[in-house]
Amino acid sequence: MMNQPQQPAMIADLLKVNRYDPVPERVDLVQTHASWVFLAGDYVYKIKKPVDFGFLDFSTLSKRDFYCQEELRLNRRLGGDYYLRVENVVRRPDGYFLGGEGTVVDYAVVMRRLPEAFLMRQLLADNLLKESQLDELVALLHTFYKQAKVFTDGRFGSREKVRFDVEENFSQTEKFINDTIMAQDYKQIAAFSRNFLIDQHKLFVRRVKEGAVREGHGDLHMEHICLPPGAPLVYDCIEFNQRFRRLDVVNDLAFLAMDLEEHNRFDYAASFVASCMRHLGDLFEPKLLSFYKCYRAYVRGKVLSFLSADAALGEDGRQQARLRAARYFRLATVYASPPPAGIILLAGVSGSGKSYLAQALSSLWGSKWLRSDVVRKELHGLSGKKAAAPFGQGIYSSEQTFKTYQRLAEQAAAAVAEGLSVIVDAASLKAVHRELIYEVARRHGVPIRLLVCRAPWPVLVENLKRRAAAGIDVSDADIEIARRQRFVPPDQFELETTAWLEVDTRQDLVDQIYNFVTAERG
Repeated sequence: MMNQPQQPAMIADLLKVNRYDPVPERVDLVQTHASWVFLAGDYVYKIKKPVDFGFLDFSTLSKRDFYCQEELRLNRRLGGDYYLRVENVVRRPDGYFLGGEGTVVDYAVVMRRLPEAFLMRQLLADNLLKESQLDELVALLHTFYKQAKVFTDGRFGSREKVRFDVEENFSQTEKFINDTIMAQDYKQIAAFSRNFLIDQHKLFVRRVKEGAVREGHGDLHMEHICLPPGAPLVYDCIEFNQRFRRLDVVNDLAFLAMDLEEHNRFDYAASFVASCMRHLGDLFEPKLLSFYKCYRAYVRGKVLSFLSADAALGEDGRQQARLRAARYFRLATVYASPPPAGIILLAGVSGSGKSYLAQALSSLWGSKWLRSDVVRKELHGLSGKKAAAPFGQGIYSSEQTFKTYQRLAEQAAAAVAEGLSVIVDAASLKAVHRELIYEVARRHGVPIRLLVCRAPWPVLVENLKRRAAAGIDVSDADIEIARRQRFVPPDQFELETTAWLEVDTRQDLVDQIYNFVTAERG
């Protein structure tokens, strides 16, 4: 058996190309909190670290052997023939090797290397991910869940079991309070989670009884999804702990929805959830989504917090893990915050990031999103068409602009009357236009907030250039229009009667939303 002082020697040897058959051109190492992953040519070799985190125990050779075999068996369900075998790690007089003769010191799961260009995270980074691919993925997962083992006896997925997992997260992260997670956020997430478990007791009972708890994947996020032409591939499921993969299907699916949002793609997350509702029907329960997204973001924050304390990682690696953990905890705080009722009115010159933020808020909370650019063109029978004009002329004259805000106010009033929350996405440069929306809130007795989006001029120019190059946005505003726009600051009355927040849209989108919900918290 390999002891811990031998680990650096093993890792150093397995970074040499002559330790593999076939021999690769190069070997790269990727570390997680629980594994060393060697990328060697067309193959991947994953070795489990001899660690015990409580929820995960690879501390002995026999346990690592067992969990390697489980990883192979379970991942063949959605990963197909990409999972090949479990290979011995052996020690010989001249060092450590993958396979062949020698003393067995560890084990590696061997798989064919996936086509990196089609990894979901890469498709997203390259702006090549399509909603149709998300729909194909959900169709695959639907078939997977239909065939999966069902647990209706309460051993998994019950409120009590979920509470255990949630409380375990909180106890294991106490030492990271005011390091990777702020104390006030910790308290808010804990209160939200505990109250949800109390308030939705009957829902958890029903989900177990109706067969929504199944043998799932357990770690369903973009790093574990490949979308090549043909059938999607899903890999690297949870093998080390049954209770993490035997779960409500919403818990499984919430991970990917959260991951898309963590990557600032709230639009794709909304599309994914809509597809889940279409394909899965009653097996998907929207009421559970925010709870489980919060849980999933928190777990990621926890795991990265562990990594930030791993002395073997190096200071740069630990700091990177610390920053990533903090980001996940901020996102968990967003999910633990109540969706704002009433009206959110955005303001700012063209290119300041209003629509980017509005779309994210609408996707996150299901709020009614009203865009002045859309409403203005609907008023003139120009839906979907360009109608560019010099500043203050054509459909952008003062008179037509006032009519646009009147229609926005009418639509906001209708939505509020139906009990919906509303996001009004408009420049809102003048107090007279903002007042039309404020009056709706007063008349219906709902809260109103003004989010003023700000960005330096070079950022505005870059945003407008990017939008023009894409050629798909409904807005006609260009750099010259933005140059002439002026935001009229609020007078004392407006300041005293309206909740007001300045948004620096240079910030990351998750941080913009986090700052908003924490401002709401007070």
